[in-house]
Amino acid sequence: MPSPPHHDPPRLFLIDGYALLYRAFFAMISRPLRTSKGENTSAAWGVANFLLRLRETYRPDYVAWVHDAGDSFRTEKYPEYKSTREKLDAELQADFDVAVRRVEELLQAFNVSLIAVPGYEADDVIGTLAVHAAEQGCQAVIVSGDKDFYQLIGPRVALLNPGRGGPAAVDEQWVDAANAAERLGVPPGQVVDYLALVGDSSDNIPGVRGVGDKGARTLLGEYGDLDTILARADEVKGKRAREALQSQGDAARLSRELVTIRRDVPVALDLEALADREPDRESLARLLAELEFFTLVRRVGLAEAPVDEASDPAAPADAEELLVVTDSAALEAAVRRLRAAPEIALEVWASSPRPREAELIGLALAGGTGGAWYFPLTHRPADGPLAAPAPVANLPALTAAGCRPLRELLEDPEVPKAGHDLKYALQVLRGAGVELGGDPLDSMLASFVLDPGRRSHALDTLAVEHLGHGLRRAADLLGKGKSERAPAEVAVADAGALAASRCAAVLRLRERFGPALEELALAPLLDRVETPLVRVLADMEWAGIAVDRALFARLSREFGDELAELERSIYRAAGQEFNVNSPKQLAVVLFERQQLPVIKRTKTGPSTDADVLEELAAQGHEVPSLLLAYRELIKLKSTYVDVLPESVNPATGRIHTTFNQTGASTGRLSSSDPNLQNVPVRTQRGEVIRRGFVPGPGCRFVVADYSQIELRLMAHLSEDPAFIEAFQRGGDIHRQTAAVIFGVEAGEVSPEMRARAKTINFATIYGQGPFALSRQLGITMDEAKQFIAQYFERFAGVRAYLDRQIELAREQGFVETLLGRRRYIPDIKDKNFNRRSFAERTAQNTPLQGSAADLIKLAMIQIHEALKAEGLEGRLLLQVHDELLLEAPGTEVLRVMELVRGHMESAVTLRVPLVVDLGVGDNWLDAKRQDEPSGTVTPARAPG
Repeated sequence: MPSPPHHDPPRLFLIDGYALLYRAFFAMISRPLRTSKGENTSAAWGVANFLLRLRETYRPDYVAWVHDAGDSFRTEKYPEYKSTREKLDAELQADFDVAVRRVEELLQAFNVSLIAVPGYEADDVIGTLAVHAAEQGCQAVIVSGDKDFYQLIGPRVALLNPGRGGPAAVDEQWVDAANAAERLGVPPGQVVDYLALVGDSSDNIPGVRGVGDKGARTLLGEYGDLDTILARADEVKGKRAREALQSQGDAARLSRELVTIRRDVPVALDLEALADREPDRESLARLLAELEFFTLVRRVGLAEAPVDEASDPAAPADAEELLVVTDSAALEAAVRRLRAAPEIALEVWASSPRPREAELIGLALAGGTGGAWYFPLTHRPADGPLAAPAPVANLPALTAAGCRPLRELLEDPEVPKAGHDLKYALQVLRGAGVELGGDPLDSMLASFVLDPGRRSHALDTLAVEHLGHGLRRAADLLGKGKSERAPAEVAVADAGALAASRCAAVLRLRERFGPALEELALAPLLDRVETPLVRVLADMEWAGIAVDRALFARLSREFGDELAELERSIYRAAGQEFNVNSPKQLAVVLFERQQLPVIKRTKTGPSTDADVLEELAAQGHEVPSLLLAYRELIKLKSTYVDVLPESVNPATGRIHTTFNQTGASTGRLSSSDPNLQNVPVRTQRGEVIRRGFVPGPGCRFVVADYSQIELRLMAHLSEDPAFIEAFQRGGDIHRQTAAVIFGVEAGEVSPEMRARAKTINFATIYGQGPFALSRQLGITMDEAKQFIAQYFERFAGVRAYLDRQIELAREQGFVETLLGRRRYIPDIKDKNFNRRSFAERTAQNTPLQGSAADLIKLAMIQIHEALKAEGLEGRLLLQVHDELLLEAPGTEVLRVMELVRGHMESAVTLRVPLVVDLGVGDNWLDAKRQDEPSGTVTPARAPG
């Protein structure tokens, strides 16, 4: 229903649609906003934000969005009208066409009327509607940055210049009769004549060449209007202006006709149809989610409202009720209802986002037949002088006899448990003394398997996109700043409502995702790989890894001393002291004081990035060489040496990283808080940090690393007979491929041949071209092209496979791994060469990287299960790409090595053998150093 008027007189906002759309589109043209699927959403973002700001700031009574519709009388009168406007290239035009469609969808969702009259420009439609609005007692507000509209400003017509973002930002400005003359220097009544004199280069309106902005204002101030100026042109004092007016009178009159906004367009003003209406919130939520404007969802007011606490917690629940359970009778009744439900969803309310440190405060459970229950456990009254001392009723601990029915339900292996990020819930419950049983049915993982490339798999994001509404967040209940409170101090009803709403969302998402997983044949990947991996990763995170804190303390001192000495050496080599961490000061030293060659430039001047310093160091310059060493050392110290000891959990004495299953589109795991997958290993200084990771008392580390896994997968997937034979022969794979490439016997391969073959092998996987290869090998582009051609001539099956992946991506929009994991390639047909080329490389290497990720996940699951089945104390601690790190008692090391090798090498069957390098040590570095040489193929064997 239309809202009652907000203003007296009511305000009609008439929006110059294409002008606003163009501004938004080009404001970020150098770095357009794009979705994870590659769609340019700059214009949609600008328009959506503007519509929200318009509603919030100006509270319009009536709104109309007006578009041009075909050529107008101006083109017929003057064919050169707007002919000088630069045409969009094919790529930008395609993006702009999509932007127009998206804006029209936004208008529909916002319930904003779109008006377009065939044969008329938006200016004329707006002018006509503005006049009608004024006649009907409204104030018309024209939304545009076009100066032509100044001619319409009057007692009932104002102008809102919406401004623009981007590098040349312009603030929003309200213009009415009181300040209209400030911008152009003439009142609204003279705007048409002013524009007729100065012309408009953007619309190719000629004006009078020889009369500029200042001259036009002077002439109008002296003579009043264009007709008088032309009639008395002979009196004009300046020679240039006088002659221009005498010779270009017709151009001036034509220009006046072109810039005059029509007010007689055949369009009726239907205020009722244009009345301000509430957005279609469900449609808007889905559209904003599809555009990946997730921050706007809450701004639009699409989050759920809190649920009131049930007045009688022990009363029976219907499908919509939340029951807060605080006594044994209600608990038993809730458990009976939950056991009868076809599916159970759970959500924990805990004290910390870090599960190893979190205390369980409460637990929500919901059944698929409706009804939700919240079980408060450690809530407490809010603290502080203003807090009301209200008593809080909690259940006893989950391990207590009074919670036995609930504990047995949670631990029951026959009852699957649905949730979102169940790995976190599993550990929080473990900390409360309960081992969660049943298959973990995780909606976050289902979303990831269905669309691994999307930006967010957060529950509130998925709820917006798939369910049409947002969810309240914990931050909404906890507050900020001085009003922030601990999770345990949040009211039971509020915490319960939030947790229960998340349970309900999980159940509804499972209904949506289930058919899609089956239709796309992705259910096996979820069930066989991602779901069982939850418990593996939970156990790895729970176990953590120990560090030698004394070693890190010593390294910190040594690195600090070395940094100070490096800094002094840099000053000596530079001949002055300066801030070595300031790119600006460094650029002055390198390129002004030392006159070194500028390798690369940025917007702010010569670049001093790592590539530039490496190139300058290779040329023999001392300061760049010292700076590279300084930067490496300071990064190691600040990122690892000083930080890792601070990450040790004081209760366990170990570091507990978080493994993210949904972090990479290829399916690879990532690590965070802290990131233990990026602990350096390629440099001598970096290696020493791995020495600081140590096993627990009485244990040793076992390191297992797949040898050349992606090359083996390339041989398998491409079915190239020469590549397969090279692996089946065994020995050094890079020597074998060098022999094939250069047409010599393996014994005749020189070290240089092997090095080049190794580089080309990996360049093939990552889709590198001759430019990258020439830089890596230090050869010319022509030589690099020859090497690549030679490689693909010998391994023609590899070339055919890579080409086939690109074609598959073009045909179906995605590529797949060995286990059917999909990665969508939205830019594969993009008209932009760089984006299309990147998409093609992604299509080529994703099946290799993704299959490698799937493979090690399978191996982890099998190893984890085998260790438990045999009752061994050995356990997985870390996964770093193709490497696994385990900890085992000394008496179990040989058996653990045998078990790990067996499961890793048999995780899948390929056309070439899978080979694992194994090592044992008393720290991570020593264990890794015992690995067999990379690139060596050895037959499977028992350790010993």
